[in-house]
Amino acid sequence: MKHVHKLVLLLLGLALLGMFGCAEEQPTFPGQDLKGNAKHPGTIQTITIQSQYTGEAKKVKVYLPYGYDQNTDEEYPVIYLLHGFGGDENTWFGGLKADKVADVLIEEGVIDPVILVTFNARNALGGSFYTNSIDTDPNRNPTMNPRLGFGLYEYYFIQEVIGTVESQFRIDKTKRAIEGHSMGGYGAMKLAMLYPDMFKSVAAHSGPVSFTQMVQNSPLPARLAMEQGNKPILDLAAAAKDPVHHPLTLMLFGLSSAFSPHFGPASTFDSFLWANFPQMGIPASQVHQYIVSPTPVDTLGPGPQDDIYAGVDLPLRITQPGQAADTVTAVFQKWLANDCYTMLATGKKPDQSPLDVEGFKKLAIYMDCGLQDDFDPMDDGLGIGMIAENDAFDQLLTSKGIDHTYARYTGAHSSDVYYRIEIAFKHHMKAFEGSSGS
Repeated sequence: MKHVHKLVLLLLGLALLGMFGCAEEQPTFPGQDLKGNAKHPGTIQTITIQSQYTGEAKKVKVYLPYGYDQNTDEEYPVIYLLHGFGGDENTWFGGLKADKVADVLIEEGVIDPVILVTFNARNALGGSFYTNSIDTDPNRNPTMNPRLGFGLYEYYFIQEVIGTVESQFRIDKTKRAIEGHSMGGYGAMKLAMLYPDMFKSVAAHSGPVSFTQMVQNSPLPARLAMEQGNKPILDLAAAAKDPVHHPLTLMLFGLSSAFSPHFGPASTFDSFLWANFPQMGIPASQVHQYIVSPTPVDTLGPGPQDDIYAGVDLPLRITQPGQAADTVTAVFQKWLANDCYTMLATGKKPDQSPLDVEGFKKLAIYMDCGLQDDFDPMDDGLGIGMIAENDAFDQLLTSKGIDHTYARYTGAHSSDVYYRIEIAFKHHMKAFEGSSGS
């Protein structure tokens, strides 16, 4: 698995670069100047969950406001903060300084004392997208295997993170909010749609909430083909060796690990078009160059004695090397089942059971996105069309008569998220005002 581990490190490095590496000057925001650090800061505790849903230990960080230990009879509202692709439990309290923002806002009386919770939802390919992702053949891999990207990350958050935190800390369960940035913005909106009765408020910053806008109504297919040079495949191995010039390839594999995972024998390893290698003119002796770390299944756990390859089914395939990629309809349908826009438009959950649209309408809904968070990688570091996706979702919400706030601002993917934490926290507090304590 040595090569897989190297790939993971490269993916994470790329993701963090995209998240925090914007070249433009950041605006002034409470997390930067803090108006002088708060005189009475809160504290952060770390707990570990031995997760049955992800198959590994995961860390959770809990911010407790100043006075929590003294006011032993008081229950507090809570905001669950979901990190972006490549992030972890440190993202919101590290680079984004959400705890410092809360310190200042609480001390100045702008918001009520609140508990903040961050947690690690990163899988082996950089991001789980807060989605249940498993091998579709339980006989092949009957247990969770985090080394291959397995993980029931929806259940991990809803059942294990919330359950563990709220059993250990004094939380008013009638005053829950969920908030996220990028991958976390998608996760916050999706989970609010799936579990509207659990939250009073949702805030999504630059989340990919319309996959059609991202994959089909976009220059993404052509740009993916260009990243491969003249190769007839989407080459993960080459992308891992040169991530700077293959950011979309790596992101596509990360997204696919959540929405269209495929862990099977080489003969069905669709993402490298195994069956088409002869037609591509690739000699059998060179096929191994296009396979990332084939690993015998007996080193991964019980199962049939054939080789298992860590892989995914991709929604795009190269049709004209260096020029264009085409949508693989059957795979993209798996993505659309998990797409916020499609779920709301059809009124269906990913498993095609009815979505509680009326429950979702009752939430306080906030979303924002930068005008430069577009398809130009020079603007936002990656370029997967967040502004077009959020515009489309905003229009859908409006067409369905769902009250919400949508802010479009001058900025790129990460340039303004710090400043907008204060706006989102105020949004949540307003929603909590109508709640009664438990």
